[in-house]
Amino acid sequence: MENWDELTLTMLKEIIANKQVKKLREIFEEVNIVDLAEMAEQCTLSEVLFVFKTVKKDVTADLFAYLSVDKQEELIRTFTGPEIKSILDNLYLDDVVDFLEEMPESIVKKVLQNATSEQRAEINTLLSYAPNSAGSIMTTDYVELFEHHTVEEAMDQIRKQGKTAETINTCFVINKSNTLLGSISLREILFASEDKEICEIMDTDIVAVTTGDDQEEVGRIFQKYDISVVGVVNSQFKLVGIITVDDVIDVLEEEATEDIHLMAGIRPVEGSYLESNVWEIFKSRIPWLLILMIPATLTGMIIAGNSAILLIVPSLVNFIPMLMDTAGNAGSQASAMVIRGIVVDDLSIKDFLAVLFKELRASFMTGLILFVINTLRILIFMPNVGITVAILVSFTVFLTITLANLIGGLLPLFALILKIDPASMSGPVITTLVDAVSLLVYFSIAIAVLG
Repeated sequence: MENWDELTLTMLKEIIANKQVKKLREIFEEVNIVDLAEMAEQCTLSEVLFVFKTVKKDVTADLFAYLSVDKQEELIRTFTGPEIKSILDNLYLDDVVDFLEEMPESIVKKVLQNATSEQRAEINTLLSYAPNSAGSIMTTDYVELFEHHTVEEAMDQIRKQGKTAETINTCFVINKSNTLLGSISLREILFASEDKEICEIMDTDIVAVTTGDDQEEVGRIFQKYDISVVGVVNSQFKLVGIITVDDVIDVLEEEATEDIHLMAGIRPVEGSYLESNVWEIFKSRIPWLLILMIPATLTGMIIAGNSAILLIVPSLVNFIPMLMDTAGNAGSQASAMVIRGIVVDDLSIKDFLAVLFKELRASFMTGLILFVINTLRILIFMPNVGITVAILVSFTVFLTITLANLIGGLLPLFALILKIDPASMSGPVITTLVDAVSLLVYFSIAIAVLG
């Protein structure tokens, strides 16, 4: 048997072209399936189909789960009924639902036609849950134990259901009504006496989510309790599925990507950057840029409306870019920290005063340092403007830092009241708003002092 640690795409393509079935099967036994999926993405349809026809069905099902949506669709269109059935038999149902949610109706119909009545019912149930809910990402492939099972009976049940279960490390305990009573780890079962009942050794401190819970909230529960699996219950607290940590990692990546896009004023798009076409990128960026033209017009009007003071003291123009940049950066810093607090630390609207006073203290300290540094900077590098203008500009920096921090820190909390994503209240929105505020403060002080 050869060592395939140094396998390359060229080598894989050559083995497929020469129809070296034995070597191909060796590769799929030894090489990580994720790495092979990356190579398969760069293979032609005929090359991938050859792999699916020659490699073991349970292995190719794993490969299918790691392929891109486009590649999956391409394969399903080509697969025969028995080939689709093989995929369904060897994939966890949550993985089946994951790819069906991204498929056109014709593909979904073709897959469901080749599913068993039991598979079809379970798939339709999972598809019926709201997008981005706990129900939409859960799996029904799990081990369930009854409270009065002995340890010996529990082991028999694990052997029976474990082959198709997504995980056996944690098993959930129910009663005859299917109500969730607790959970127990495989370790606890292995080291317990065979005649002990599960209800005597199970953990009754239940951590569970409901089918309607938002997937982002599910991710927070995994982080908070440091767990690898959680039970999903319905409104009657009956166990209907489980969510495993591998699915939550995908959710966290998806939510983080969405937040990053929103913070940059971009409508979230599906897929990677290289997979997105130019039209999709254009559509994701243009809406916010058009919307932000309106407050940007206000900024221009503020400058135009104060042209008289600029004619009297032309040097004031020199400091406008610095004031706007500093204020915008300060606001973005505050909003980034508060948004992270909302996502990670469960910050909510009830923490309004705490955020207010914290930002006031932070902005006072920051503003004071910037006041001193900026005054010295102006006097050293621009001595001709004079001490009055230097202090005026630096005092404006102090005030705008305070206002920018308050706006950046409190706007995400107002977003919670309006029930919109706090991440949308950052980046370009904060910067544009703070620009206008900083100019108003600047010209108001300039007119009052230099009038």
